[in-house]
Amino acid sequence: MTKAKTGFTLVLLVVTLLCSVMPVSYAQEVGGLDKSDVMDDLFTGNAFNILDYPYNPFGSVQVMNFVEYCYSYKANMKSNYGLYIYVYNPQQLAFVENSGQNKIQIATAFDADHNAIKYEKFPLECASMSKGDYYQLFYKFKVVGAEKLLDVLNSNKRRYFISGIELLEKGNTNATEYGIGGTYVFSGYAKGYGPDVNAESTLACDVEEFETINLKVHHTNYRTGMSSLGNNHYNEVNTVYFSVPNRYFEEYGNLQKIAAEWWEYKTKMAVVTANEEFYNKILPYVGTQIGDGVTAPFSVYSGANSTVSMNGYITCRYQWSFNKYIGTTTSVLGPTGSYSTDYDAKIIPYAFYSPTVNLDTVFDFLCKKVTAGSVESNVVQDWIYNYSNDLGHGYIDCNGRQISKDLFEEYVDEGRTMGYNNVEIDLGDTFDLDSYDSNHTWWDKLWDFGLSWPTTDEEHKDVAPIHILDGSELTGLKGDVSTNLLVNKEHLADLQDYYSAETAKGNKVVLFRFAKTDYYSAPAVYTGYEGSIPESDTYVASETVFLDFDILSLTFHKDGVYKVIPAVSNPIDIVNGFTPPDTGKDIGKSLLSILLLIVLLVLLIICLPWILKVVWFLISTPFKALANLASDDKDKGDKR
Repeated sequence: MTKAKTGFTLVLLVVTLLCSVMPVSYAQEVGGLDKSDVMDDLFTGNAFNILDYPYNPFGSVQVMNFVEYCYSYKANMKSNYGLYIYVYNPQQLAFVENSGQNKIQIATAFDADHNAIKYEKFPLECASMSKGDYYQLFYKFKVVGAEKLLDVLNSNKRRYFISGIELLEKGNTNATEYGIGGTYVFSGYAKGYGPDVNAESTLACDVEEFETINLKVHHTNYRTGMSSLGNNHYNEVNTVYFSVPNRYFEEYGNLQKIAAEWWEYKTKMAVVTANEEFYNKILPYVGTQIGDGVTAPFSVYSGANSTVSMNGYITCRYQWSFNKYIGTTTSVLGPTGSYSTDYDAKIIPYAFYSPTVNLDTVFDFLCKKVTAGSVESNVVQDWIYNYSNDLGHGYIDCNGRQISKDLFEEYVDEGRTMGYNNVEIDLGDTFDLDSYDSNHTWWDKLWDFGLSWPTTDEEHKDVAPIHILDGSELTGLKGDVSTNLLVNKEHLADLQDYYSAETAKGNKVVLFRFAKTDYYSAPAVYTGYEGSIPESDTYVASETVFLDFDILSLTFHKDGVYKVIPAVSNPIDIVNGFTPPDTGKDIGKSLLSILLLIVLLVLLIICLPWILKVVWFLISTPFKALANLASDDKDKGDKR
């Protein structure tokens, strides 16, 4: 039995009865159920028995009742219409009563056979919570924006397909979804709302089960070499993976479409340094806005492009800078230089100390430029959650969550949508990951990288957004598997374990590559530090995040028939880590390594005869000793 059905069948009869006897005495009062107490509502009528709903530390949240309030097909009476849901909370979980993350997922579109083909979420507003001896045992929520459904309802039989509700528990960052999987079919009218305004209430409700699918969603990402956007830009593939029981594929065919929603934002530049003293100097100024007399004792900048004219005039432009002088310098002889920037940052909202450099191979150790290390995704995520909003710039749009605007840009990547996204992605919606080499010449490469050698040719064409994992794809060299599947190399072990566990249960594992974005990471230089500044011990980086990501439904396709199944899954925040830029190979280190290797080879050739003599001596000595011993024994025997 699926999660959506668990608990539902236990209260199915009760729900059916309650739908029929739910009070309509408030029908003449606008917002009657908004004002009534949840316990008064439940005790009205004779179907409710409080003994059936005890506190239970092992119990699960259940929907007791779904109420259609004052429906009318008459235009002048539609303003009183509302939907309410009653929740039994046996564990006494402390829900955030008026969180924007509390939602209900309801079908909003249907095919010709009245099958639900699209699901959307509606906010839930807490109308009442039980108090006293039944504290937090029962909740009543109002469905906000329910009037949108009036256009798709049939007046004679109003069918509400509800897959689940999401409720935010205090102390959690994301809501938990509780499956319902029920179709509530209302017929008749409350008193005063039908064709005959004088008729008594004929309102009735039947409840039917329908199929949902439970998903536990995990996320990973993959970053290519330099992208077609140029130096310091990398393609990033954002992926979630989950398992689906084989029976869905056997009964309904191929997985053709996935519908999902999320809130998308691009982070402002983060500063990552391997210099602990410099990091400690930055930290007090994080979240401080520079300007109007406010200064910092350091500056950070990246992507400097300078030219010097014949008369010594300097022209310098930065790709990004913080607290760096912008303008024209002069002397008694006139202008001596001009300084400008593509992005003049007034705030550093992220600063991380990361001394560890990930050098995977001996060749990397001998030849790669050293920089600050990576910042793990959970560290970045916690930073976003815990960032103060002292500057008073407000919060981003994401279900009313208190996440500061300071952290994010006022734009996202070209062709993408900032803020709320509700998309359905088809198996045929392939995408390309174009490399730097796809639109840059050899001269561009020389200009951008000099004699260093970053990865510029990694390209992937016609990438399928939906991929059913084959176990053979998980075998081989770690780097090859990561590249072929477009998953983070550091997440491979978890993915392999997950695949083994899920296939053993008879499930298929699905990779859903839902977004291709730009990741920016560039070496940075800083001033205002008294010590010597190692080359590239600091970098700046920016990425795209996806908040409250949730899968709404899966669509299967078989023999021309499409089957849409709503998903029950907890929303998650997708925040990847920061990784250092590919600064290429250090020519100086490479030449030194080659020279050292040549010296070692020469010494080996010179010393080889002596080494062979020593080896031969070590090998032959025991045999000579045995031979001498045997000879002595023979001489003693002859004397006897």
